[in-house]
Amino acid sequence: MRAVVIGGGIHGAALLYHLAKEGWTDCVLVEKAELTSGSTWHAAGQITNSIGDYTTAAFHQYAIETYETIEEETGQAVSFHQPGGLRVAYDHHELDALKAQLGIGAYLGYDIELVGPDRVAELNPNYNIDGVLAAIWTPNEGHVDPTGATMAFIAGARAMGATVVRHNRVTDIRRAPDDEWEVVTEKGTYFCEHVVDAAGCYGDQVAQMVGLRVPQANVLHHYLVTDPVPEFAGQPEMPVMRDNKLAGYIRQEQEAALIGIYEKAGAITVPEWADGVPWDAENPLFDADYDLLAPWLEETFNRMPILADLGIRRAIRGAITHTTDANMLLGPAPGVRNFWLNTGSSIGLAWGPGAGRELARWMVHGEVEYNIRHYDPRRFGWITPEYAEAKAIEDYEWMFRAHVPDEERYAHRPVRTSPFYERMLEHRAVHTQAFGWEQPKWFVPESMPMEDAFGHRRVEWFDVVAEEHKAVRERVALMDLTAFAKYEVTGADAATFLDRMTTNRVPTKLGRMSLGYVLTPTGRIETEVTITKLADDRFYMVSGPMGEQRDFDWFDQHIAADENVTVSDVTTDRATLVIAGPLSRDVLAACTDTDVTNEAFRWLTAQEITVCGVPLLALRVGFTGALGWELHGPIADMLPVYDGLWEAGQDHGIADFGSHALNSLRMEKAYLTRNELTHDIGPVQAGVDFFVRDDKEFIGSDMVNRTPSGNDWRLVYLEIDVDSLTGDIADCHGGEGVFSGDTAVGLTTSGGYGFTVGKSLAFAYVGPQHAAPGTELDVLLLAERVKATVLDGPVYDPENSHLRS
Repeated sequence: MRAVVIGGGIHGAALLYHLAKEGWTDCVLVEKAELTSGSTWHAAGQITNSIGDYTTAAFHQYAIETYETIEEETGQAVSFHQPGGLRVAYDHHELDALKAQLGIGAYLGYDIELVGPDRVAELNPNYNIDGVLAAIWTPNEGHVDPTGATMAFIAGARAMGATVVRHNRVTDIRRAPDDEWEVVTEKGTYFCEHVVDAAGCYGDQVAQMVGLRVPQANVLHHYLVTDPVPEFAGQPEMPVMRDNKLAGYIRQEQEAALIGIYEKAGAITVPEWADGVPWDAENPLFDADYDLLAPWLEETFNRMPILADLGIRRAIRGAITHTTDANMLLGPAPGVRNFWLNTGSSIGLAWGPGAGRELARWMVHGEVEYNIRHYDPRRFGWITPEYAEAKAIEDYEWMFRAHVPDEERYAHRPVRTSPFYERMLEHRAVHTQAFGWEQPKWFVPESMPMEDAFGHRRVEWFDVVAEEHKAVRERVALMDLTAFAKYEVTGADAATFLDRMTTNRVPTKLGRMSLGYVLTPTGRIETEVTITKLADDRFYMVSGPMGEQRDFDWFDQHIAADENVTVSDVTTDRATLVIAGPLSRDVLAACTDTDVTNEAFRWLTAQEITVCGVPLLALRVGFTGALGWELHGPIADMLPVYDGLWEAGQDHGIADFGSHALNSLRMEKAYLTRNELTHDIGPVQAGVDFFVRDDKEFIGSDMVNRTPSGNDWRLVYLEIDVDSLTGDIADCHGGEGVFSGDTAVGLTTSGGYGFTVGKSLAFAYVGPQHAAPGTELDVLLLAERVKATVLDGPVYDPENSHLRS
């Protein structure tokens, strides 16, 4: 058997259907009770087009398209209503968040429009528009019957030959001797290649059968159905209203109103489930807490006064799974081969169809059409159950808040800290989080309040970060990059193993470094790594923070049975301190007896040296485009290195810099990040084929020149004319639509301002016909079209003279 899918909610059903569509009909879905009996049955069933993330928006649009057609395909009614939806804004953060969605909608091709308060009043005359600045109007969205939708996918899957077994609880999951899975159920044992945990509220308990914990929690959510609303009688169905002031949504439910509230304070997980969800729970609901809802109900009645005097006919309070970052868990489980997660979904009816399609593609073909890295379960290799619960509650309470770039969520932090953390706080650092590590974003001057600043447009940190940037370009500065994922690859076959795994040549001389890419068998980019040779049988490998668990799994699971290779994750053993800038050599030389002149310590080489009395590995490489080193040393010993370098740099104007400045520095050098190097594209599309050797074999080498299905893109580097904006200046954050004339031809992936060159810069994926240097395009930046020009290379030091100096 190909796969066993555990869980009969919308996610399990949609996956079974899409596995069958991809040709895997020898699959079975097992459900412990009736289909939809967990969270699906009590869902409100909304699907919106008002989404600010490309992949998630594509999922929502696919759900709408599917619900429009699956009833005819399967004969199962889904009761899809499409009255449209309005999401209103009251302040500039909310308004900019709405404007940021327009480019994604244009590129995906669905109807989305920014409208004023008069149009809101026209579309819903019963809504109080006091204080409303604008709204997003998406006329094709609506709501679906959860049970009907699930049953439609089940009917479609069965028609193609898949199997569904109800009232059949999984009691154990274990490895069979031939490396297949043995799924033990109340009605017998299944042997299969793949297992999918789509168990919803039970997702963590199912995962524990294979030694995993799933970072999700079951948070209680209310919605209320009123008595019939006289004003609805004989009228077209009102649009679904979404409003941050009332922390929820209002829609029509036949002749009544349905009010859903995501309380912004006081949310809780299910107290009765503290030790696990009872296996005999079926269609569980909980007592409503009207005192908890009171502030937002009051605002609901303020916004729709016609509801204020009506009775509540029905109160639904059920458990909904939430993760720590608002994104579901979709993809390979960490550390376990062929065990997949399809859980942690807080918006199941909207996400389920797209999630099922992409996971089926991944399982069957080894590739996806959309970048789903932000759903990948391996982004959480370090989370405790306590952290998962605290952050899931926080995620729930943030559901109806404007999501603003760079705004931090502080529940249950810090978790992982470097040896420099307290010193960074003394230096007034504001931190963000990277794979659980606290990482400095920027350093607040004494003249400013000790608080963060964030927004879609340039905010208070802009001029401060310009000075951090300047310190790197003109003097010397330090940065904590302990969050880098770090590995040792050892053994007699380490060199040949890495040669088989990566696109570039593996260093053959001691102390030499190389940059390479790891590809999937279908030629997609799995990750980017730097490899340093420390001995004939020992290599040091570094990748980005978010790849720590994912990259480790990839390398570890690709060791052949006859290879003498060990991959060790040493991330938590070693801290990383960056020293960069034209005066970095002078400062480092004052703290070590090693000769660090250019002749003795060349670019892209490494040496084991002692700095401030601490033995460490110094790599002459960096992400700033400046002369500099990464210093990797024992995590318990590295604070004296920072303090010593800081002291030695006082006469050189040494400074700290954070991730905001690093982004500016890397944008000037056209360096790519995980935002550009996604697993839905290949090295040719990303423009990194320079690092792909055509005279060696590696995983995916025969597919390098293949155009990935559905993604015939090219990455371009753009200069953006932000000075033409009529509102406050903004730079690209990613997800802005790129246009040629009136046609949307791509989306940006990331952006920022280059302080040395005085240019606003961005990366974008566009069609190959729009990728030539000099091509003039437009970018839709916060609802304004601004000019963009395709550049032919880095705008700062294209010859790498500073790196080589």
